[in-house]
Amino acid sequence: MNIAHIEEQSYIYGAGCRFVIWTQGCSIRCKDCWNKEMWSFKTKNKISTKKLFEKIINEKEHIQGITILGGEPFDQYEELLFFVKQIKKTDLSIIIYTGYSINELKSKNKTEILNLIDIIITDRYDKNYRTENGGLIGSSNQKIKFLTKKYTKNDLPKNNAIEISINENGQINMYGYPNE
Repeated sequence: MNIAHIEEQSYIYGAGCRFVIWTQGCSIRCKDCWNKEMWSFKTKNKISTKKLFEKIINEKEHIQGITILGGEPFDQYEELLFFVKQIKKTDLSIIIYTGYSINELKSKNKTEILNLIDIIITDRYDKNYRTENGGLIGSSNQKIKFLTKKYTKNDLPKNNAIEISINENGQINMYGYPNE
């Protein structure tokens, strides 16, 4: 998979501590997207799904699940589907963000994955509907769909949050939904 970034432990992208993967490449390119650096399909970090799975297994005792966002994860659908099938064999939960609607996924024949994940967050970010109280969404037109009974709305963050990490080289990164 072409990966933009990995955060091995995060608390703002779903229930509990999560392994978060940002994919590289996006064909949707929402006008006011916050992750424009992830639009390009140029290889950033090519990681095999096997190696990615091993990284997650190494963190398994510290995390409740994985969250995949981007870029646009569904632009790498075959690799995404294979990867999610591997994760599904564990007891980890799976959340995926996409700018596509469910109907668009249906028209692109990319719905098999919906039987394997717990939550999908759909639809394009729209600055005109910006919300700071959406929890996992940045604009109120986006939808959180519970595909299993693993979680309810009460299990998810209620408000948008930011998370700051400092790596071993002193690089500071900020994630989430900051105020402008």
